[in-house]
Amino acid sequence: MIAKTTKTGPTPAVTYIRMSSGKQEVSPEQQRGEVARLARKHNCRILREYYDAGISGDATDKRLDFQRMIADAEEKGDFAAILCWDQDRFGRFDSIEAGRWIYPLRKAGVWLITCAQGRIDWNDFAGRVTYNVVQEGKHEFLQSLSRNVCRGRLAAMEAGTAPLPPVYGYDRLIYDPNGTLTRRVPSGEKFSRPKAWTVRLDPATDGSADTVRWIHTTFSEEDCGILWLVGELNRKGIPSPRGRRTWNWGAVYYILTNPIYVGMRAEGRFTGGKYHAIGDNREIAKGSGTRQTHKRLEPLFLRQGNHTPLVEADIFERNQRKLAMRRQNKTRPRKSPYLLAGLLFCGHCGGRLYGGPGGAKTADGYSLRYYACETGTKQGKSRCRKYAVRKDHLEKYILDIVTAAVSSTEAEGQIRDAIWRQAKAQTRSSGNTPALKAQIRALEAKIEKAAENVLLADGAVVPELTKVLDQWRKQRATLAAQLEAKSNSGGNPDRLADKALAELARLRYHLEAGEPAKVRQVVKSVISKVTLWWEPKGKRRRVLRGLVEFNSSGVSCTTARGSVRTPVTFSWRQLSETLKYFEVAATVRTQYQGTPVRTVAIARILQARYANVNGFLRLAARAGLVQHVRYQGWTPIESPKVVVK
Repeated sequence: MIAKTTKTGPTPAVTYIRMSSGKQEVSPEQQRGEVARLARKHNCRILREYYDAGISGDATDKRLDFQRMIADAEEKGDFAAILCWDQDRFGRFDSIEAGRWIYPLRKAGVWLITCAQGRIDWNDFAGRVTYNVVQEGKHEFLQSLSRNVCRGRLAAMEAGTAPLPPVYGYDRLIYDPNGTLTRRVPSGEKFSRPKAWTVRLDPATDGSADTVRWIHTTFSEEDCGILWLVGELNRKGIPSPRGRRTWNWGAVYYILTNPIYVGMRAEGRFTGGKYHAIGDNREIAKGSGTRQTHKRLEPLFLRQGNHTPLVEADIFERNQRKLAMRRQNKTRPRKSPYLLAGLLFCGHCGGRLYGGPGGAKTADGYSLRYYACETGTKQGKSRCRKYAVRKDHLEKYILDIVTAAVSSTEAEGQIRDAIWRQAKAQTRSSGNTPALKAQIRALEAKIEKAAENVLLADGAVVPELTKVLDQWRKQRATLAAQLEAKSNSGGNPDRLADKALAELARLRYHLEAGEPAKVRQVVKSVISKVTLWWEPKGKRRRVLRGLVEFNSSGVSCTTARGSVRTPVTFSWRQLSETLKYFEVAATVRTQYQGTPVRTVAIARILQARYANVNGFLRLAARAGLVQHVRYQGWTPIESPKVVVK
């Protein structure tokens, strides 16, 4: 350690320069000039400079040079003074946190000299008191600034004039107050516009708009996840939204969930703040004490924008449903040949059925694939027997059910009728809208009167009146949200029916295409769960019984004899025959000429045994494909009806 001061020489000192944001480019040079004059005034010799750029005065954990200065004072001890332009440049922390950083400096014999407050000696009583009073004022400035910023942001959101941030896939068009286009700012480039100028988004010309369309379209049509999209983007070498070489999960998720790509402006999607934040009821609330932000389930304001959408609304809504389903089921997409993976459950133990090869082989030597109970396989027969079913047989049966559900010729009329019934029911349920409006008007009158009373009331009762006023404002926000939800419910029934029919056509197209990934997506969009039971019949034989459950938000299948949601029973042998009752039902449909077709005639056409054909016909009758006319024969049933649940 060297001597800090001499009787005749200058005092060794260091300077500390800080600016709070990147907009204060001129501030560091101004501070250096003032501090240099301060050093000459107090006869100080500057040894070195510590500089923190773009960091708030109360975020001391991020001010690395400030921490290095404290450590140098303890370890090197080669300076006796710290020179700053103002006390708030040294820090905007409160007096409690200030003690954490000042104590090591005081122990090392270091004092603070500022251009605004002069020399601050922490060893002197008056110096400590003066410093703490000023420091609390500097800290209070941050809290007031936080409150004012939140209030300004909320007012801009309510007025629809909130500034547009840079968005990947869009260029920003900058207009002056006269409405003249002055500049086109590419996506990812920083630009500080004057306050009176306006911004409009326009599809980018650098290829990022095509990347956004590819992400949404691929996620919608393929059975893939976000990580797979990340890998494909990195493999193609497409730069990320921040200009980096690699993408990450968060960047793709933000693009998939941002409504700005369908022409909407979502404001208030995130909440958080150290001192103050905008609450869910659109009021200024107390902050969490940290700078972490959290995404809301719904944005505070969602309004139509004036920019060109990059993604179709149907594709965006389909992606949101897909993300919501994966958040609920916690399942990842599978690049496997098992179409029913994640949908099959054992009715005995409730465990899942997983796909894998079995011991049996075909005549060509290929191993047969099965769906087996995971509980019985991994935990033994004490928990559940190792039940299994052949993959090809079960998938053939389930795909036939899905095909019947999405390929009905009577679907269009029934879908439109169902949606019109739902629209009428929603209209009847929204009959209390005038009552909600009356409650909101009454609350607004009470709030206005209470606000006047707060101004005239005695200071002792102001906190109580303010508390009651906040409760009324929260009630008004809740009622306003209910009124908005009732106003937006329903929609145009014809438009909703067109969307449902377009979704049905998309499912039908993917089924006809036969691509495994897209077929798996269709199956999961129609069927939510398949439960299987193996019931004993005799000593060694078991009967397989299944229950197919359909998604409540999708398309479900019902037949003339009842809902396909009821259990469908079929045996091992019948299943191993690849469910030939569909072939038998097709024969009945082709041979039917107005008179019932007898079982003997069907057996002769198919060149099969009478008993087998009779069994298949009974299974086809249970599935609603044919019906039996007593003492006459079999007649076909019209195509299964498709209704929207």
